[in-house]
Amino acid sequence: MNAGASRPARRNVVVVFIDLIGSTELAERLDPELLRDILDRYYQACTSGISEHGGVVEKYIGDAIMAAFGIVGGREDDALRAIRAAHTALLRVRALSDDLAPTHGIRLDVHCGVSAGEAVVIATPGAHMRVIGDTVNTAARLQSAAGAGEILVGDEVARMVRAQARLEPVPPLTLKGKSSPVRAWRVTSLEPEAARDDDQIPLVGRTAEIERLRTAYRKAVRDRRCTVVTVLGVPGIGKSRLVRDFVHGLPAEVTVLTGRCRSYGVGITFRPVVEMVESLGDDWHGVLPELAAASRSALRGLVAADAAHAPRTGEDPGVEEISRAVRALFEALAGRGPLVVVWEDLHWAEQTLLDLIDGLTSWLADVPVLLVRVARPELLETRPAWAMGTDHAVAFELRALDAAQMELLVAELAANRLPEAEVTAHDMAAGQALCRRVAESADGNPLFAELLLETVAEEGEDAPLPPTIQALIGARLDRLDDGERDVLERAATIGHVFTRDQLDVVCAADPPVPLDAGGLLGRLLRTRIIRRGGAPGSFHFAQTLTRDTVYAMTRKDLRATWHLALADRISGRAAVSSPSEEGSHGDLAHHLETACLLKREVRPDDPLLPSLTERAARALVGEGTRALHRKDLPAAIALLERGRDLLPAGHADHRALAVRICDAGLARGESDRPYAALDVAERMLPDDPRTRLTCAIQREMLAVRFGGRPASAERFRAPLAADPGDDLGWCRFHHLEALLHIGEGRSGAAEAALLDALARARSLGDRYEENRLLSGLCELAQWSPTPLAEGLSLCAGLSVRFGADRAMLLPVLVTEARLRALAGDVDTALAILDTADGHAVDLHLGLAATAVLQVRGLVESLVGRHDAAEALFRRAAADLHRAGQSEPARTLELYAARELLRQGRHSEAAREMERLRDEGGRLQARGELIRLAVSARIAALDGDHGTAGALAVRAEELLARTDDPCLRGDVLADLAEVHLAAGRTGPAARAAARALRGYATKGAELPARRVRRLIEEERRA
Repeated sequence: MNAGASRPARRNVVVVFIDLIGSTELAERLDPELLRDILDRYYQACTSGISEHGGVVEKYIGDAIMAAFGIVGGREDDALRAIRAAHTALLRVRALSDDLAPTHGIRLDVHCGVSAGEAVVIATPGAHMRVIGDTVNTAARLQSAAGAGEILVGDEVARMVRAQARLEPVPPLTLKGKSSPVRAWRVTSLEPEAARDDDQIPLVGRTAEIERLRTAYRKAVRDRRCTVVTVLGVPGIGKSRLVRDFVHGLPAEVTVLTGRCRSYGVGITFRPVVEMVESLGDDWHGVLPELAAASRSALRGLVAADAAHAPRTGEDPGVEEISRAVRALFEALAGRGPLVVVWEDLHWAEQTLLDLIDGLTSWLADVPVLLVRVARPELLETRPAWAMGTDHAVAFELRALDAAQMELLVAELAANRLPEAEVTAHDMAAGQALCRRVAESADGNPLFAELLLETVAEEGEDAPLPPTIQALIGARLDRLDDGERDVLERAATIGHVFTRDQLDVVCAADPPVPLDAGGLLGRLLRTRIIRRGGAPGSFHFAQTLTRDTVYAMTRKDLRATWHLALADRISGRAAVSSPSEEGSHGDLAHHLETACLLKREVRPDDPLLPSLTERAARALVGEGTRALHRKDLPAAIALLERGRDLLPAGHADHRALAVRICDAGLARGESDRPYAALDVAERMLPDDPRTRLTCAIQREMLAVRFGGRPASAERFRAPLAADPGDDLGWCRFHHLEALLHIGEGRSGAAEAALLDALARARSLGDRYEENRLLSGLCELAQWSPTPLAEGLSLCAGLSVRFGADRAMLLPVLVTEARLRALAGDVDTALAILDTADGHAVDLHLGLAATAVLQVRGLVESLVGRHDAAEALFRRAAADLHRAGQSEPARTLELYAARELLRQGRHSEAAREMERLRDEGGRLQARGELIRLAVSARIAALDGDHGTAGALAVRAEELLARTDDPCLRGDVLADLAEVHLAAGRTGPAARAAARALRGYATKGAELPARRVRRLIEEERRA
């Protein structure tokens, strides 16, 4: 925001508190007039240091001074400026104390606190400035905790200055008004720690740019003429590193001068020239005789004035004299051999210095000089000609590194920066994934990658954006004018990608602004902050981190208003046309939820907030339910829980949300989340009998799924009968009945219960419940007495219904595959399973993939590939165990044991059965029947026909309780072999005949063939 800004703004600021120690005692000792004079001199000592470093005194509180940096325009080095200002104030107060001590008999000292963070700033030039936020309070408390002559800084400040100053940690401070201890550091020196050699890390992705610099150098030497290269780039992109690598590769005889422009201070205009002269060392004295007396005097005066840290007086050389002296110096040096002059950070340069540099190109004739001008792109606003190429001038801009280059760079940084243990840990995959995430987040900016990597290494992956990055981006944004910043804030609210149409919507929203959006977008494109998108009329932020910083620094009340305007636009479009990318349900839920949460933070008394909350919650729940339909379980859980968390206690939707979150958690194999969801619903609706009953029913369903205890349904029938209109309660009750019937092997009864549940779901008008139950009915068609033809017809109908929803289609495909295999069409069945498996992998649906494994195992078993079937059953069982579904997992382990037996691996099958018996655990009715049949066959093969017969009798008794025709056929076929092994041909024939009748009622031709072969082999015997 520019200096004309007056509206309240969120800003990153650095606040400094300086307080005089012992002021009460001074007031007691000194005459008021004398005290006033001393305090005036004290204030001047402090405020002069603050203003020299670019700070603004916000207010005086007694003898304490509060100053802020970043109020009008942020700079990336505001934190460093702040501690330097505090240090300068401390030194000047001590100098004042030394002056006063002999004549006044007093000593003065101060203590300082510095804090950085977000604040609301109201700043109108010429009027009172206000900085509001916890950052102000923290700085004041740090100052109170500091000792005499100490500067204490907070965590954010320490992060931003640790490369430029020496800090030592102090024990966490318990500060007044702060809920938890505050981390703080004491500034011990403004000299940085030993610098790291960044050049040890290879320069990545800049081969072409290095070659352009080398080509320009060769041209300057060959033509003996001043040649200019202008290197442009956004902060952190690697301009200085590129130039350093170029300089390091120059021949030894080349003289290299480097000067860096400063953004603040006294006498900074020619500071780069002073640095160049000082870098010559003894060579400076050698070249002096070659200069005219006026030039020697001008350069000596320049260096002397800078060394004194004082502005030059009128007796100092003028601009023209200095310019002539610099030209003469460069000409003299270039006369001895090639000269390379590097001007760093020219975006900070005063216009006087830029004029001097412009003059060099025409003055330095017939000498080999290469001028390298390094700056940010905004320099072109005042020097557009510097971007133009000529025979002896070239300009280029460093672009962001691509994804591959960033991954290589981050890997090099990780190896160099992080402790070895963090790079070579046993979990290398995790380290590589971390590097990839950092590379992606850094937006092609090497400095951002380094800062992000260090922050993540220190604080973990959830660490906030490093304040150094925020400061760099914020400083760049603060150079925009009001209109540009306003457009950018509104664009950031839309997202990383935005369209002109969307921008027009938020520009028309409250507060409406008469902006020339087209012209402002053009200016933002020229600053490289945004870029054109692929679609007509679309744009995107050049850096994701820039968008995030703009968004964070936009006032929350404005964001809320703009998000709501975007939501209203999406709702309006959805009402008159088919959903588009920008009008998707997900975007609607995002904008409504964000508007709601922002309003809660800054306008909790807004009368429209309750209706907005309801609208946002419904959008989130709707999107979560759609995610649940498509089996995107992580997204479903997150969206449903976010919608639930918006709803107040007592809202009726808490009941339905509880069962849906429970379903999603169960489908993911989670054991805690489903129960937690039910607990939340009961807390939110403590006096609602329907909620208590539904949650109790749902807990019984969980008991069935997880197999932790016996479950029952009958105790719920009477309460439900007293409330016949509770469609959701009845729906879940009938589903519970179905699960219990399935566990007992009564597929027909389960089918009837699901049909009752389906009727209730339709009465409820809940498409989610309806589709869920239709899917369950379809899956049950594999096991129920429903003939294959009817089952396949159901699959065909549901394939149409779920044709556009692969997640819902999956169980239909699995069912169809098994039914077709039972009918004998194995090739089609396997092809369908391949399709289903592809969907499960694409959609990351683990349990659906397990269902595919199970049915593939059944198909392989039907065609006699028993080794393949065994392996598939074992894999599926392991998956179910991991998901906490132990009872169906044990059933599949019994299937695998049966396949061992069918392979003729009798001993292995016996050992497997013994292991399963020793492990114990509840079994489904299906599992118990398989256990009895397999155990009977093993006993018969061992010659223990008495035990085999007893097991066969128990199996026959249990068969009477199941109506699954294929299960009955499979068990009866096994029992027929048990009877044959004992020589009981009559019982064997009757068992085989009953098996065939069961298969025939289902239409299961393929398993019937096995029984017919058994009968035929017996006849031939």
